[in-house]
Amino acid sequence: MRFAFIISAHNDPVHLKRMIASLPQDSVFMVHIDAKSDLQAFTQLIDDPRVYFIPDRTDVMWGSIGVVEAQMKMIREALRRHREEPVDYLISLSGLDYPLWSNARIERFFAEQKGRELIVTLPMEGQGAAAQLYREHRPFNYKSWQYGTVKSKFRVALRHIVYGLGFRKSLRFRAEGREYVLNKGSMWWAITPALAELALSYWDEHPQYVRYFHDGFAPDETFIPTLTAHSEFAEKAIRMEGPFRNLESITPLTFIDYTNGIKVFTEEDYPMLIGSDKMFCRKTVTGQSDRLMDKIDAFRAQGLE
Repeated sequence: MRFAFIISAHNDPVHLKRMIASLPQDSVFMVHIDAKSDLQAFTQLIDDPRVYFIPDRTDVMWGSIGVVEAQMKMIREALRRHREEPVDYLISLSGLDYPLWSNARIERFFAEQKGRELIVTLPMEGQGAAAQLYREHRPFNYKSWQYGTVKSKFRVALRHIVYGLGFRKSLRFRAEGREYVLNKGSMWWAITPALAELALSYWDEHPQYVRYFHDGFAPDETFIPTLTAHSEFAEKAIRMEGPFRNLESITPLTFIDYTNGIKVFTEEDYPMLIGSDKMFCRKTVTGQSDRLMDKIDAFRAQGLE
């Protein structure tokens, strides 16, 4: 099996280098560094022919369409390389992830999937309070206005005013003559090149579809899942029904503790992470998670299941 890792990063180049070195050697890595970050801090440390740093960087704002834009830039480059040297899966990670499984187990797992799409689709219609954030219009959400600034506060105030006046964003929408129901998933997925091609074609050629997500909440968690749910790939994806439970339940490959924000894992979390049976964990940080990663490395080297 051969993989193209799609990595969104903005800090900790030391960790990014360690994570890349830990993953299967026959992989390629498309890396997007937030435009607000110092690219040189990464390129000077990571000199690896398998790693491609996206030159046209996006100023990424959490929960905005900019996250999708950055991801599409990485997908575009991954697919360009795929046409020359084929890969079996594109795997989305953050720059603060770390593998929990041995590389042999990772490769064996994907070989057994036989083209299954490791992405969750969960319809948001009928989700009640869990869907409220997705009913909010978020004007100017695509603008890279820093949190805490006057412009950012204006954007938040405008969102509340629009919602208070009774305007609701529909969870069912039409674009280019088709009807879609908003589906939620996670931006941490593993998809085949065929699904990635479809996602990129929609980004490039379906402006009405893209426009729906411009003023929506966290489109990185809905853009590809919604498209997947309304495509020929739906039956190969992880279709979930019933009420939305939590973010952990829709992240199939990555263990994330959302209890109080996103927890930085340390050595004391080792039993929990290994016991999670997830392929990756997020997040691990240089200086705080070093001993944890040393223990994970030793576990992975044993090749234990």
